[in-house]
Amino acid sequence: MAMNPMQRRARNSFLVGFLVALIIMAVVVFVLLFQIKSIKDAKAKIEALQKQVLVASSDLKSGESITMENFKNETVQTTVNAADVIAATDFEFTNNSGEIVTKIDEDGNELKKSMVMKIDVPAGTIVTKDMITETDDKIADTERIQEFNMIVLPSQLVNGDYIDIRLSMPNGQDFIVLSKKKVLGTNSTSVWLKLDEQELLVLNNSIVEAYSITGSKLYAIQYIEPGLQDKPVPTYNVSGATLALINANPNITEEARQKLWSNYSADIRRTYFETELQKDAENQGSLVSAGNSEEVEKIRSARQEFVESLEGSEDVGYSR
Repeated sequence: MAMNPMQRRARNSFLVGFLVALIIMAVVVFVLLFQIKSIKDAKAKIEALQKQVLVASSDLKSGESITMENFKNETVQTTVNAADVIAATDFEFTNNSGEIVTKIDEDGNELKKSMVMKIDVPAGTIVTKDMITETDDKIADTERIQEFNMIVLPSQLVNGDYIDIRLSMPNGQDFIVLSKKKVLGTNSTSVWLKLDEQELLVLNNSIVEAYSITGSKLYAIQYIEPGLQDKPVPTYNVSGATLALINANPNITEEARQKLWSNYSADIRRTYFETELQKDAENQGSLVSAGNSEEVEKIRSARQEFVESLEGSEDVGYSR
């Protein structure tokens, strides 16, 4: 039966509509499949970035001694290579073949490597191997914890900082007495340091010299990044009497004796102190002393305010 024109147009319209609907559905399905694939790819990339690594459990400071207790395991998204992130094995001793070996101290306790931070990192930060370094933190038989309250301290010195102790002379000379000492504790006037026999004698000599020479000053300066900054060689030379005492002291190693003797230039420096400085004591020394007193008083006042603002925190004070 032949179709009339109206039926033919209706059928053609239906077919065209059906084809258009199929095309639209195909496009929608393709777009949905593409989006699903994109989502899966994005999810795969995110999962590929997720790693179980050690992160700092609290803020760590440059120069701070660290152990595994300073870190915790967390799953994080990072592009850092897992081989570059620190692991428990970094705190273990190894032999020449790279195998982990156990070391025991005299009390039967297992020893771990002594590691320190090179830089400051906030809590939650991934710590990589190049952020830490091994340090020789062995305790010498003659080391003792000493308290000093005659050293001019930086106004914002806190526990855990590293300092050089220096002796400034009225003629402009400035000597490093002790280098890179960790501050075990501090308050507005005192600082606690761990010193061996040699360091104690050298520092005591500089204290006497600071008191005896008008216009001199014994003071401490802080390190910016102790984990990255090398320990400088002390430039202060002890007196002949102190050197003789050190040489006769059985607690001082032969290596330390030789080092002190090699640095000793008494004929040059002492002659200058005994002549020029004493000649100028009333003029140069008195003027420098007056300037030092004013400067020291300002520093101590600022330090007092700073310490009071930190009272009750772990940044100041000392307790063993």
